[in-house]
Amino acid sequence: MPFTINRRLLKHNCLLFFGLLFIFELIQIAFFSRVNFNATVIQLPNSKLSKNTNRLFFQPYHYPISCQKLFESDPSELKNALALLSRTKNISLIANSRYNIEKEQCSAYRSERFNESFHVADSSINRQFPLAFNILLYENVEQFERLLRIIYRPQNFYCIHVDSDASLDVAEGVQSIVQCFKNIFLSSKREKVIYATFSRLQADLNCMKDLIEYPSWKYLLNIANTELPLKTNSELVKILSIYRGYNDIEGRWKSRNTLRTDYVWEVIESINTSYISHLRRTKQKKKPPPGNVEIVKGSAYGAFSRAFVEFVQKSSIAKELLDWSRDTFSPDEHYWATLNYNIHLRAPGGYKAKSDPTQWTARYVIWGKRGCQGIVVHGICILSTADLPTLYNRHELFANKFQLKVDPIAYQCLEEFLINKSQLNLPLNDAAYYRKMPFLLPS
Repeated sequence: MPFTINRRLLKHNCLLFFGLLFIFELIQIAFFSRVNFNATVIQLPNSKLSKNTNRLFFQPYHYPISCQKLFESDPSELKNALALLSRTKNISLIANSRYNIEKEQCSAYRSERFNESFHVADSSINRQFPLAFNILLYENVEQFERLLRIIYRPQNFYCIHVDSDASLDVAEGVQSIVQCFKNIFLSSKREKVIYATFSRLQADLNCMKDLIEYPSWKYLLNIANTELPLKTNSELVKILSIYRGYNDIEGRWKSRNTLRTDYVWEVIESINTSYISHLRRTKQKKKPPPGNVEIVKGSAYGAFSRAFVEFVQKSSIAKELLDWSRDTFSPDEHYWATLNYNIHLRAPGGYKAKSDPTQWTARYVIWGKRGCQGIVVHGICILSTADLPTLYNRHELFANKFQLKVDPIAYQCLEEFLINKSQLNLPLNDAAYYRKMPFLLPS
């Protein structure tokens, strides 16, 4: 029997199919037009998008911006970013109390937030060169979690110092994250960190004492919650391998403020809102420092070899200098440098300085308004979206400082850049620069 087509039935079925398709599209448009995407879970652009949107944990808000164009100094995109920041300035960060991860949820949490390949298994070269990190924080669990997501690798070790004066929701939020990782822990002793006092240095020393119990790491980097790396973990490993056990510590002599260490300073109660109003210089002059050392101005931050950290913990002269420094102004800014550059102390990784100030790469920071595209708080530039092209080309390991509340787009773009770059096994850009560091050159 010949095959025949019922044209009327075919036409009817086609009309029915397209009609149903049209109705479905209308329903879909109506549904998505009602959704407030500002309140929904949003996946960062640096992670592969998942078809499963049923996420258990809050994701950071993602600003619809081209970070690549911002790094390339595109004026139109910068204008767009600044307008976006102005329009969305009321968007809140994830509340500290939202980070209430239960122990049984850790696996799901890691699979959602620490789901890049390097979070699970890093390269063999990086595994052979573990790093240690001190992270000091007082507030903002979201910023801590996002920093940790950038720098976390399974072979590294992380000591987290939460200020003893931090709010309970911060302490509990950090604890709920830390419990999900075997190589991350809270410092065994907490300090109430007061700006420019001994407590700031003590907080770092507490973490160093805890970290020294883990025998495999090669270098320690101390960082604050308000900082971001400028290099991937692979780049850090390559740079620090080049440094061959030398410390990367700032040193200054001519610009040192001698009043900070020549006199006794005391902490006082003050109702003044100035961030240094709690410190007062007395008329009492200090005795000369021990060990015939010359006090050297430096930074609170650095890249310290394992042997140097062991020296700090065990050396009698290091302990004597520490005790002498307790009543000075901002001892964290001279302690490391003084041990490093007084070569008669024979601190591992120390060397005789060849310039004043010394060349170092551990930290990029802008003091004051000059060269700062953002705002200045307590004399330090809060790095902004307009600073991204500069940050892209810097040789330093970390940059200070960032505030999610001030410029979340700058944070998002550097975050996106670093996580994307971490997926690639690229050669170290400008390796010759690091090989010419003064401590590697003949005396």
